Amino acid sequence: MIIAVSTEWNDNSGRFAYYRIENGQMKERQEALPPDDRPESFAKQLCGLEVDLLIASQVTRELEEALSDEGVFLVKTAPGRADAVLAAYLTGDLEF
Repeated sequence: MIIAVSTEWNDNSGRFAYYRIENGQMKERQEALPPDDRPESFAKQLCGLEVDLLIASQVTRELEEALSDEGVFLVKTAPGRADAVLAAYLTGDLEF
């Protein structure tokens, strides 16, 4: 499974982290930038990275629809550091 987590970088870049998860454990972490500011482009990028789930704090209706069209599940949560958000999700402690 691959999980992407939107992160707070304080630079408005849209940067996100994505993780390969095996047997409930993080095996690999990478970061990426969205190709542009269009929701459809971001959703297609996630699909191309084989992301199964996006965890994010702020999501527009357009992005929700684009993610659904690409088969990427969405979990909305409070903002936080990507690694901490992922850890909370994996242990079942993420509040959403």
